[in-house]
Amino acid sequence: DGKPYLVEIQNYELPVDYSYLTIPKKDKDAFLLARMSGWGSYNLLPGEANVYFEGTFVGSSYLETASTKDTLDISMGRDKGIVVSRKKVDEYCKNTTIGGNHKTSRSYDIEVRNNKSKPVTIYVYDQMPLTSKKEVEVTIEDTGDSEYNEKTGEMKWKMTLAPGETKKVNFKFQVKYPKEFNLSNL
Repeated sequence: DGKPYLVEIQNYELPVDYSYLTIPKKDKDAFLLARMSGWGSYNLLPGEANVYFEGTFVGSSYLETASTKDTLDISMGRDKGIVVSRKKVDEYCKNTTIGGNHKTSRSYDIEVRNNKSKPVTIYVYDQMPLTSKKEVEVTIEDTGDSEYNEKTGEMKWKMTLAPGETKKVNFKFQVKYPKEFNLSNL
Protein backbone atom coordinates (compact mmCIF):
# COMPACT_ATOMS: atom_id res chain seq x y z
CA ASP A 1 0.00 0.00 0.00
CA GLY A 2 3.06 2.31 -0.28
CA LYS A 3 3.20 3.09 3.48
CA PRO A 4 6.34 2.52 5.59
CA TYR A 5 6.08 -0.10 8.33
CA LEU A 6 8.25 -0.85 11.32
CA VAL A 7 8.74 -4.61 11.52
CA GLU A 8 10.34 -6.47 14.40
CA ILE A 9 12.85 -9.00 13.08
CA GLN A 10 14.03 -10.48 16.36
CA ASN A 11 13.32 -9.95 20.01
CA TYR A 12 15.74 -11.01 22.77
CA GLU A 13 15.29 -10.98 26.50
CA LEU A 14 18.78 -11.03 27.97
CA PRO A 15 19.82 -11.46 31.59
CA VAL A 16 21.29 -8.19 32.88
CA ASP A 17 22.75 -6.70 36.03
CA TYR A 18 21.49 -3.21 36.78
CA SER A 19 23.55 -0.52 38.44
CA TYR A 20 23.53 3.23 38.55
CA LEU A 21 26.24 5.67 37.57
CA THR A 22 26.66 9.35 38.35
CA ILE A 23 29.28 12.03 37.76
CA PRO A 24 27.86 14.86 39.89
CA LYS A 25 30.52 17.39 38.80
CA LYS A 26 29.06 17.16 35.26
CA ASP A 27 25.41 16.14 35.82
CA LYS A 28 23.37 15.81 39.02
CA ASP A 29 21.29 12.91 37.69
CA ALA A 30 21.92 9.21 38.16
CA PHE A 31 21.81 7.01 35.08
CA LEU A 32 20.60 3.42 35.08
CA LEU A 33 23.02 1.10 33.33
CA ALA A 34 22.13 -2.40 32.11
CA ARG A 35 25.22 -4.64 31.97
CA MET A 36 24.88 -7.78 29.84
CA SER A 37 27.40 -10.58 29.95
CA GLY A 38 27.36 -13.40 27.40
CA TRP A 39 25.95 -11.09 24.74
CA GLY A 40 28.37 -12.37 22.08
CA SER A 41 26.31 -15.50 21.42
CA TYR A 42 23.36 -13.44 20.11
CA ASN A 43 25.17 -12.08 17.01
CA LEU A 44 23.97 -8.54 17.67
CA LEU A 45 24.77 -5.86 15.12
CA PRO A 46 26.04 -2.40 16.09
CA GLY A 47 23.47 0.35 15.83
CA GLU A 48 20.66 2.19 17.50
CA ALA A 49 18.28 0.19 19.64
CA ASN A 50 14.96 1.09 21.25
CA VAL A 51 15.12 0.55 25.00
CA TYR A 52 12.14 -0.58 27.08
CA PHE A 53 12.28 -0.78 30.85
CA GLU A 54 9.48 -2.31 32.92
CA GLY A 55 7.26 -2.29 29.82
CA THR A 56 7.80 1.41 29.06
CA PHE A 57 9.79 2.94 26.21
CA VAL A 58 12.64 4.93 27.85
CA GLY A 59 14.49 6.02 24.72
CA SER A 60 17.14 4.92 22.29
CA SER A 61 20.66 3.73 22.94
CA TYR A 62 23.55 2.75 20.71
CA LEU A 63 24.75 -0.87 20.82
CA GLU A 64 28.53 -0.87 20.53
CA THR A 65 28.98 -4.51 19.56
CA ALA A 66 32.39 -3.99 17.96
CA SER A 67 33.80 -4.08 21.49
CA THR A 68 36.02 -6.91 22.69
CA LYS A 69 34.70 -6.62 26.25
CA ASP A 70 32.73 -9.52 27.67
CA THR A 71 30.14 -7.13 29.11
CA LEU A 72 27.93 -4.87 27.00
CA ASP A 73 26.71 -1.70 28.73
CA ILE A 74 23.44 -0.08 27.69
CA SER A 75 22.25 3.22 29.12
CA MET A 76 18.66 3.02 30.28
CA GLY A 77 18.43 6.78 30.86
CA ARG A 78 18.09 9.08 33.84
CA ASP A 79 16.45 7.89 37.04
CA LYS A 80 14.92 10.63 39.18
CA GLY A 81 14.52 8.12 42.04
CA ILE A 82 18.18 8.62 42.92
CA VAL A 83 19.04 12.12 44.17
CA VAL A 84 22.65 13.28 43.92
CA SER A 85 24.24 16.51 45.10
CA ARG A 86 27.81 17.85 45.05
CA LYS A 87 28.46 20.86 47.27
CA LYS A 88 31.52 22.90 48.08
CA VAL A 89 32.28 22.93 51.82
CA ASP A 90 32.57 26.68 52.40
CA GLU A 91 34.26 26.41 55.83
CA TYR A 92 37.25 24.67 54.23
CA CYS A 93 37.40 26.45 50.86
CA LYS A 94 39.70 29.43 50.84
CA ASN A 95 42.18 31.33 48.70
CA THR A 96 45.36 32.75 50.22
CA THR A 97 48.39 34.54 48.85
CA ILE A 98 51.82 33.68 50.22
CA GLY A 99 54.65 35.67 48.64
CA GLY A 100 54.40 35.21 44.88
CA ASN A 101 52.04 32.23 45.10
CA HIS A 102 48.33 31.63 45.47
CA LYS A 103 47.08 28.69 47.50
CA THR A 104 43.56 27.41 46.92
CA SER A 105 41.97 24.86 49.26
CA ARG A 106 38.85 22.96 48.24
CA SER A 107 36.60 20.40 49.86
CA TYR A 108 33.47 18.83 48.36
CA ASP A 109 30.65 16.76 49.82
CA ILE A 110 28.85 14.32 47.54
CA GLU A 111 25.52 13.06 48.88
CA VAL A 112 23.49 10.25 47.31
CA ARG A 113 19.93 9.37 48.39
CA ASN A 114 17.89 6.37 47.28
CA ASN A 115 14.21 7.37 47.03
CA LYS A 116 13.29 4.05 45.41
CA SER A 117 11.47 1.19 47.12
CA LYS A 118 14.32 -1.29 46.57
CA PRO A 119 18.06 -1.28 47.26
CA VAL A 120 20.37 0.05 44.54
CA THR A 121 24.06 -0.07 43.71
CA ILE A 122 25.53 3.15 42.34
CA TYR A 123 28.98 4.09 41.11
CA VAL A 124 29.94 7.70 41.86
CA TYR A 125 32.81 9.31 39.92
CA ASP A 126 34.75 12.52 40.47
CA GLN A 127 38.27 13.71 39.78
CA MET A 128 41.13 15.37 41.62
CA PRO A 129 42.93 18.14 39.73
CA LEU A 130 46.09 17.17 37.85
CA THR A 131 48.92 19.30 36.56
CA SER A 132 51.67 18.93 34.00
CA LYS A 133 53.30 22.24 34.97
CA LYS A 134 56.11 22.08 37.52
CA GLU A 135 55.12 25.53 38.89
CA VAL A 136 51.71 24.18 39.96
CA GLU A 137 51.64 21.91 42.99
CA VAL A 138 48.59 19.78 43.83
CA THR A 139 48.33 18.28 47.33
CA ILE A 140 45.72 15.54 47.81
CA GLU A 141 44.51 15.73 51.40
CA ASP A 142 41.66 13.21 51.40
CA THR A 143 40.19 11.01 48.66
CA GLY A 144 37.17 10.08 50.78
CA ASP A 145 37.96 6.33 50.80
CA SER A 146 37.49 6.18 47.05
CA GLU A 147 39.27 3.92 44.60
CA TYR A 148 41.78 6.57 43.53
CA ASN A 149 43.82 6.45 40.32
CA GLU A 150 46.92 8.65 40.70
CA LYS A 151 47.61 8.80 36.95
CA THR A 152 44.16 10.04 35.92
CA GLY A 153 43.03 11.65 39.18
CA GLU A 154 39.81 9.60 38.96
CA MET A 155 37.99 8.75 42.18
CA LYS A 156 35.33 6.04 42.20
CA TRP A 157 32.98 5.04 44.97
CA LYS A 158 30.72 1.98 44.88
CA MET A 159 27.72 2.44 47.15
CA THR A 160 24.85 0.15 47.98
CA LEU A 161 21.90 2.07 49.37
CA ALA A 162 18.82 0.65 51.04
CA PRO A 163 15.43 2.25 50.28
CA GLY A 164 15.38 5.76 51.77
CA GLU A 165 19.08 5.62 52.70
CA THR A 166 21.50 8.54 52.20
CA LYS A 167 25.29 8.25 52.00
CA LYS A 168 27.83 11.04 51.94
CA VAL A 169 31.49 11.19 50.92
CA ASN A 170 33.97 14.06 51.16
CA PHE A 171 37.27 14.82 49.44
CA LYS A 172 39.85 17.61 49.87
CA PHE A 173 42.80 19.05 48.01
CA GLN A 174 45.03 22.12 47.79
CA VAL A 175 46.57 23.77 44.74
CA LYS A 176 49.56 26.10 45.01
CA TYR A 177 50.44 28.16 41.92
CA PRO A 178 52.20 31.40 40.89
CA LYS A 179 50.16 34.63 41.05
CA GLU A 180 50.38 35.17 37.29
CA PHE A 181 48.60 31.85 36.62
CA ASN A 182 44.83 31.93 36.29
CA LEU A 183 43.36 28.61 37.41
CA SER A 184 39.63 28.03 37.20
CA ASN A 185 37.10 25.26 37.69
CA LEU A 186 38.59 23.90 40.92
